[in-house]
Amino acid sequence: MTERRAIATGDHVELHYRVLLADDTEVENSGEQAVSLIVGSTDLPEVVAQALVGKNSGERFRIEISGSDGVFGVYDPQNTQVIAREKFSERVQPDLGALVEFELPDGESIAGHVVGISDDGVSVDFNHSTDWARLRLRDCNCCNRQAQRRTAR
Repeated sequence: MTERRAIATGDHVELHYRVLLADDTEVENSGEQAVSLIVGSTDLPEVVAQALVGKNSGERFRIEISGSDGVFGVYDPQNTQVIAREKFSERVQPDLGALVEFELPDGESIAGHVVGISDDGVSVDFNHSTDWARLRLRDCNCCNRQAQRRTAR
């Protein structure tokens, strides 16, 4: 029988997760494919890495993340842009405060909040606002933890 050890910094883990906004709107889901990562790597926000440490393989848990956790970056005024009204489809009419999504030329999606509407166009803020960037990682489940920890030399 193998001994289950708690996850530690440097461990390789596979993680299934769902990301939800404060109003329970799901914005991301790992789906059937687990995400493989190293706990404590720079690819993983510190608040998430800290929450993983001490968990056991198969354990389900939640992580609450707010704008004050520093996960969402620094506000950049250049990330607010005026977009011509004709760029919006008939199905998606911009309302003040609405979350709108656009597809970039490389196929990646980007979302922003409508912060202004005028005759010139629609002002969309693509910064992660601390007002709406309160996320919950729910139904997190670490699996297939590899006990290979990096060793200091």
